[in-house]
Amino acid sequence: MKVLLLGEFSGMHHNLSVGLKELGVDVTLASDGDAWKNYERDIDLARDFKKSKGEFLVKVLKVLPKLSRYDIVQLNSYKFLYGTPFFNEIMFKSLTVLNKNVFLGAHGMDPVYINYALAKKLKYSVFQIPEIQRDQHIVMLKDVASNSQEIRLNNSIAKHAKGIVASAVGYYQAYSECFPNKIKYIPLSIDTRNYKYVSSIGSNPRKIKFFLGLMNGRVKRKGTDVILRVLKKLEKNYPSDVEVTVVHSVPFKQYQKLLNSSHVLCDQLYAYGIGLNGIIGLSKGLIVAGGADEDMYEALGEYKNRPIIDINTTESEMLKSFEFLLDNKKILNELSLKSRDFVVKHHDSIKVAQEYLDFWKQNL
Repeated sequence: MKVLLLGEFSGMHHNLSVGLKELGVDVTLASDGDAWKNYERDIDLARDFKKSKGEFLVKVLKVLPKLSRYDIVQLNSYKFLYGTPFFNEIMFKSLTVLNKNVFLGAHGMDPVYINYALAKKLKYSVFQIPEIQRDQHIVMLKDVASNSQEIRLNNSIAKHAKGIVASAVGYYQAYSECFPNKIKYIPLSIDTRNYKYVSSIGSNPRKIKFFLGLMNGRVKRKGTDVILRVLKKLEKNYPSDVEVTVVHSVPFKQYQKLLNSSHVLCDQLYAYGIGLNGIIGLSKGLIVAGGADEDMYEALGEYKNRPIIDINTTESEMLKSFEFLLDNKKILNELSLKSRDFVVKHHDSIKVAQEYLDFWKQNL
């Protein structure tokens, strides 16, 4: 089987390709590398902003023959190429002519999702936090959701795609309302052989090492400002038992090194589950605190091993969750092992790749 993974988002397609290749699939990655993150790809679709839009169009048209004759084309988003809705619509129509089976990915802030969230149909959403509604990015997302061209493109691609894959419960719920017979929840994947178990927490650590990464421009949207306040209070109240490491947009290799020496990774708020950052932490055997809603566990079919510390709560309740870890140090090693077991069971790239293969075949 020949598969084209078109577009990139935080290495999601790169990780999926690892599992597909292990299963004997011929995979091609085509993307812009997710902008500055510059993920590896076989076909480069990045735009050089020193050059004109016309030159970028010529670049895309030149590689178009390489985007043809695949058994499956999986898009990472309704806007899978840099450019206007009109440009993406034309490219989507070209793809459907050149390939029979094109599937859509629902992994981010699509108009379908944003409008569902703005209608207050989700338990958790950045659009429900009053103090960040004037954030420049939030305002921009609301503009996207009200843009008729963006809405039309999103709905058109969803309508004509053979199927839709959502990587998070919130995205799944939003698309289920409009496209209930097309949508499938398949979790994010990572290569668990690459992200090995490294936890050094032991059976009774003297200090518990908490880790929090802050991304410039995204602190309030991820809720990490709230987590930071609670961690500072925790460290102040228990200086002999707590060590807090906070990093700001550091390079990935340095980030991983700091993460490896930690015990508890604080991920993000305002979501049903954890992101790729949290999944990597679980794979390394860290205890992860973040979104851990009942709906997320049910979507995974997991009713026994639920190792993620749910901090989608008030600040006082979040503090109590962290204090629980301090009071129960002897169970932390077991919780660390359960974290690794959880991610291998639900997020391993080979396991997730097989779910994609099954879904594709069912919808041909």
